[in-house]
Amino acid sequence: MNATLIDDRRRLVMPPELPPRSAVTVQQLDADTWIVRRHKPDSNLLVVALPRIKKLPSDPEWQAIERRMVDYSSKNVPPFEE
Repeated sequence: MNATLIDDRRRLVMPPELPPRSAVTVQQLDADTWIVRRHKPDSNLLVVALPRIKKLPSDPEWQAIERRMVDYSSKNVPPFEE
């Protein structure tokens, strides 16, 4: 894709194949070179339907593991100050 047109507001005019307001990333390689990449939505998505669960069953063994994970990860969190 060669985009050689720039309008009066220094906006790059993209080719008509690119839909309006498409998400793009602009990466500068050097003083005169930029790469413009279009972000396409992921097509490798998998949808899994789960039954609606309102309350999880009590599992003391798993709750003990969760408590240890929280205690370990909260050691590095600074205290909250307002």
